[in-house]
Amino acid sequence: MKKFFVILSFLSVIAWQTQAHSLTSKGFETLNIFSKILHYVENEYVEPVEEQRLLRGAIRGMLSSLDPHTVYLSPEIYKELKADTSGIFGGVGLEITVRDGWVTVVAAVEGTPASQAGIQSGDRILKINGKSTKEMDLGDAVREMRGKQGSKVVLTIGRHHVKQPFDVSLGRRIIKVPSVRTELLENKYLFVKISSFQERTADDLKNILKKYDKEVRAGGLLMDLRNDPGGLLDQAVKVCDLFLKSGVIVTTESRRKEIDRKEAVADGNEGDYPVIILVNGGSASAAEIVAGALQDHKRAVLLGTQTFGKGSVQSVVELEDGSALKLTIAKYFTPSGRSIQALGIRPDMVVEPAPSASTQKTEEEVDKEGKEIKGKKKKSAIPTEVQALPPLDYQKQMALDYLKNGGVFPKKKKK
Repeated sequence: MKKFFVILSFLSVIAWQTQAHSLTSKGFETLNIFSKILHYVENEYVEPVEEQRLLRGAIRGMLSSLDPHTVYLSPEIYKELKADTSGIFGGVGLEITVRDGWVTVVAAVEGTPASQAGIQSGDRILKINGKSTKEMDLGDAVREMRGKQGSKVVLTIGRHHVKQPFDVSLGRRIIKVPSVRTELLENKYLFVKISSFQERTADDLKNILKKYDKEVRAGGLLMDLRNDPGGLLDQAVKVCDLFLKSGVIVTTESRRKEIDRKEAVADGNEGDYPVIILVNGGSASAAEIVAGALQDHKRAVLLGTQTFGKGSVQSVVELEDGSALKLTIAKYFTPSGRSIQALGIRPDMVVEPAPSASTQKTEEEVDKEGKEIKGKKKKSAIPTEVQALPPLDYQKQMALDYLKNGGVFPKKKKK
C-alpha cells in the first residue's frame, strides 16, 4: 500500500499548489477515490498497463462528460491542429464536432476531398475505417481521419432522409485553403467567398475591397460564408470592423459572468453600399459572429438557411509534455444579445440551395420577405440537413437578383 499513499500525497500536493481551484473536503474525497482506483488498476489489472495510457484515458473520460468542444489533445494531435490556422494541413478537409454522441460534420471546406465527394454539413460520421465513432472524442476522430499523404480513409456516413448509411472513400492530401477568393459578377457586383478565418483573412479582404472599390460601390457586395467552419476570432472582429463605424461586434460571457465586448474601432470605410451575406448549416463559429454582428447592425442582409450554432469560446492550455487542454470557457452573444450556441443565426431571407415546388417563391413573396427584415424574426429548430451547393448556385443567383433590384442599403442617420 506504500505506493498508494505516495500517489495520494502527490495528488494532494498538486491540489494545494493549484491556485486556480480551491478544493473542498468533497474535492479531497474525490481525489482519494481516484487514487484508489489508480492503485488497483496499476497493481491488480490482469495485464500491465502503461501509466501514460491510464492518465490520458482518465483525462479523456473526465472531459467527455462536458461539452463536445472540451477535449484533451495529445502532443501529436496538438502539433497537427496548430497548423490549421495557417491554412496548410494534412487531411480530407472536414470541420467536425460531436452531436448526440456521434461525430458530425460542421462543414466540408470548399475544394477539398470531402467537399468534392459531396459530404454535407449535418452528415453523421458513423465509422472511420470501420471503427465506430459513437462516444469518440474529437481528438481521436481527427487522428483517425488524418494520415500519410496519398493514403485513403473510408467514412461511413449517415444522412438525414437517406435510409441506409453509405461509405465514402477519401484520399488524404496536403490541403491548402485560400481564405478569400473573389469573382466579379456582370462587371459590377463583387462576390467574395471566405472559406475560413485565417491569419490574413481581414487584410486580404481589405485589399480586395480596395482593389474593386469602384465596382463594389456601384453594385454591392455578396459575401459567401456558406460552409465556412470559422477560425480565428480576431479575424472575424477585424472583418466586421471594415463595415462598422461603431458599436459592439460580439460579446463573450464566462461562468463568472465576466463579460468581454469587442467593439468596432477602425471607423469602417465600407459603409455606403449594400451587402448580402450567404449562410447555411455549415456556417459556424467566426462565420456566425460576422453574420450575426452585421445582421444586428442592419449593415447586411443574410440569405440562405440557418447556421450551425457553434457559439462557444475555447481556450487552449499548453501542457509541459507538448499536449494541450482545449477548454470551453465562455459563450458568444451577438450585439443584440442573441446566443449563437446550439441555436445558430436565422437568415433574413430563407432560401434553400435549390428551388423546388415547395420552396420556389413568387416575386411578391420574395418582396414580402424583404419587408419582414425589419420585423421580428421567427425562431426555428436547428437544421437537421444542409444540402451541398449545387452546380447551378440558386442561392447566389437569388442574392445577385436582390442586389440588382436595389438591395438593402444601410440606414442613413437623419441630419
